[in-house]
Amino acid sequence: MAIIQPFAETIAFVLSYMFDTTSSYGFSIVILTVLINIIIFPLTLRQTRSTKRMQDAQPQLQKLQKQHKDNKEELNKAVTEFYKEKGINPFGCIFPLIVQMPIWFALFRVLREPLLFLDEVFPEGSNLGLFLSGNPPLFYGMDLQIPPSQAGTIIEKLPYIALVLLVVLTALYQQKQITKKSNNANNPQAKQMQTIGKIMPLFFGFISWTLPTGLVVYFLTGNIFRIGQQSLIVKLEDKEEKSPTKEEKKKEEGEKESSKEEETENSRKNRKKRRKGK
Repeated sequence: MAIIQPFAETIAFVLSYMFDTTSSYGFSIVILTVLINIIIFPLTLRQTRSTKRMQDAQPQLQKLQKQHKDNKEELNKAVTEFYKEKGINPFGCIFPLIVQMPIWFALFRVLREPLLFLDEVFPEGSNLGLFLSGNPPLFYGMDLQIPPSQAGTIIEKLPYIALVLLVVLTALYQQKQITKKSNNANNPQAKQMQTIGKIMPLFFGFISWTLPTGLVVYFLTGNIFRIGQQSLIVKLEDKEEKSPTKEEKKKEEGEKESSKEEETENSRKNRKKRRKGK
């Protein structure tokens, strides 16, 4: 795909530069993953916030569905007003994913066939290209160019198995960060989200077993980085929810002004009474 080519060539260039700096293909992938996640952080922030707000809104949405179950038009109006009031964009968690897809596909292709893109970016050759052509790129005893399923004996497979398990566990924890505050046993939407949250990490574990181990290192690094990101985002969201909105502040200020006016009026009445008493 033409749209992926520029991304793939950029990723190959950065990966080669990181290898020149670290002399390790594995650590080059780790640093590249962190850089990509930092660059797409605004999209990740938007996606995580939208997902969390949609999760938190499920109980209220369920109430609206019960209230307007016989009138779809009224239900749509009520849901639209509710989204507007809470600042929720129902497509907010989808749009960032679509934007990121070319980057993911490009990264997938580069890590699957690094020599192909390195030769395009560096026609005269590169240190990383020479290294990958002559040596298996080992990282903690694992060959990053072969899938875990193609490792030798059971003993040789153990590091690969540990890596895949870490991908599954970190992905499960990542899902739990978003869903733990919105669990509702009586909410079908919450149940559906929990089911998807359990299936997706297992799916990633399954495909990690068949993909080049370099990609599995990318998955794990990305999961760990996003756990930290999501922890920060959830804390910021909780802080915003606890802080009063503009309308609440205006209402509070109005109540204070009314209270002051009332106190002033009462003090005037009391002064008048004291004067009459004299």
